[in-house]
Amino acid sequence: MAAKGKRTSRNGGARAKKVRRGAEARQNGSEGVAERMEELIDMNQAIEMLKTTRPTFYRWLRSGKIKGMKLGRQWRFYREEIERFLKGEAPKIELPADITPLVKTLRERAVEVCGKDVSEGQNDVAAAVTLMIRLAYRMGASDIHIAPHMQQEGSVAILRLRVDGVLHVIAELDLRLLPAVVERWKTMASCNVNENKVPQDGRILVTIDGPQGKTLDLRVCFLPACLGESVTIRLLDSSAVLLDLDKIDYAERDKEQLVRAIDAPWGMIIISGPTGSGKTTVLYACINHVSRPELKVMTIEDPVEYFLPWTIQVQVLSKQGLTFATGMRSVLRSDPDVIMVGEIRDQETATICQQAALTGHVVLTTLHADEAPRALNRLVEMGSDPFVVGDATKLIVAQRLVRKLCPHCSVEGMPPDNLLDRAAQIARSGGLGWDALPKEFRESVGCDKCGQTGFRGRNVIAEALEMSPEMGAALRRGASVEDLRTLAVGQGMVTMAADGVRRAAAGETTLAEVIRTLGLK
Repeated sequence: MAAKGKRTSRNGGARAKKVRRGAEARQNGSEGVAERMEELIDMNQAIEMLKTTRPTFYRWLRSGKIKGMKLGRQWRFYREEIERFLKGEAPKIELPADITPLVKTLRERAVEVCGKDVSEGQNDVAAAVTLMIRLAYRMGASDIHIAPHMQQEGSVAILRLRVDGVLHVIAELDLRLLPAVVERWKTMASCNVNENKVPQDGRILVTIDGPQGKTLDLRVCFLPACLGESVTIRLLDSSAVLLDLDKIDYAERDKEQLVRAIDAPWGMIIISGPTGSGKTTVLYACINHVSRPELKVMTIEDPVEYFLPWTIQVQVLSKQGLTFATGMRSVLRSDPDVIMVGEIRDQETATICQQAALTGHVVLTTLHADEAPRALNRLVEMGSDPFVVGDATKLIVAQRLVRKLCPHCSVEGMPPDNLLDRAAQIARSGGLGWDALPKEFRESVGCDKCGQTGFRGRNVIAEALEMSPEMGAALRRGASVEDLRTLAVGQGMVTMAADGVRRAAAGETTLAEVIRTLGLK
């Protein structure tokens, strides 16, 4: 019994020591918190320390140059953060997770693509974002996508690059790091770093490969999502855009029709296709073709992507009331010769464009329609008069972009018989002589130079529908899309699908890629 009592005494003493240690830790922790709270100052005190005005302080706060926290409705700031700003130092960022694995992955991918380490050796958020931009540029990506995703193991943020129209997963990052990465992008894009409840758009100009290197124009979109903010960055490189019509690889007949329509004294030219089909590039090439001192060329765009010589370019500002339709009315009062309208989105814009074409202006625009005959039908469905559509329209070009086979690793290879039969049917019904095609089919393989995809770069496949009296008459009597297509093929048009078969038969791409791009069955 005595031994038992002794053990109980020892256990009670251990528990007492544990309680005392816990109390001391809580006391020390509370003292640390209290000491940290004493370093907090309000906005008026921070403004006084910086000797600035409230609007300027708010601008620094929105841009992320100064870090603060909201306690209720009031802002509070650590004195040391204000002192850092006074010294010209960036805000101190405490990451909730280790960013080193992400930077390491990006650096390894960059070495694979560039053949050298293109980072500055840092392991922080700024280094990660810099590597994302350089890796995207070196891979020829059109977009950078950063977004949270739900997976079986849990939520994770994923970095993807869109290369040749296809998304590729580059890296995964801890979801806890996403807010810091998003904040870095917002800071660079001059957006409000403290706003994460509404969408924001921004722009970044960044120089690649040193002070004398190439300048990239990045258009950034921030979108709040359920698991965190999503970031999409569009990379615009003016030096890589083909602004010369001779370098856009249309079929010879299609190119001749387009040049003839552009050089005409009046008429509407429509470039049709889904997002990412190269419509804007063609419009810029057309404007570049006609721009000269003796012509007044004006554009209405959303957004203005590249600046062109001898061209007055107008940015749509919907919130301020400057839409395509209202902009067109002002443009028509400015005595233009050639007008480019970024997109026909409604009946009002379509009507004004048609009136401009009928009154002696060349009008270039785009429309979302999957083929040239359907674009005519779409205008009528919007509410345009078929008589006006037939008289105002000169030419409709529908197009897509197909991936080109990698010249370093593709090999000769004949497609399966069922695919060849399908290609022959598409060619013959699309106005193309199947028997006259070279049949130099090739297959994709994959190598280091194409990122193991088998493809490198993209090329255009298109169809050009030139308006004729017969086509206008068919439109006025309410002909279907199928009837319009049959009539156009009878007058010499080669359909977009047949043009794709032509490129595959020449060994530029594969039949499978053409079928995938056009969504054929």
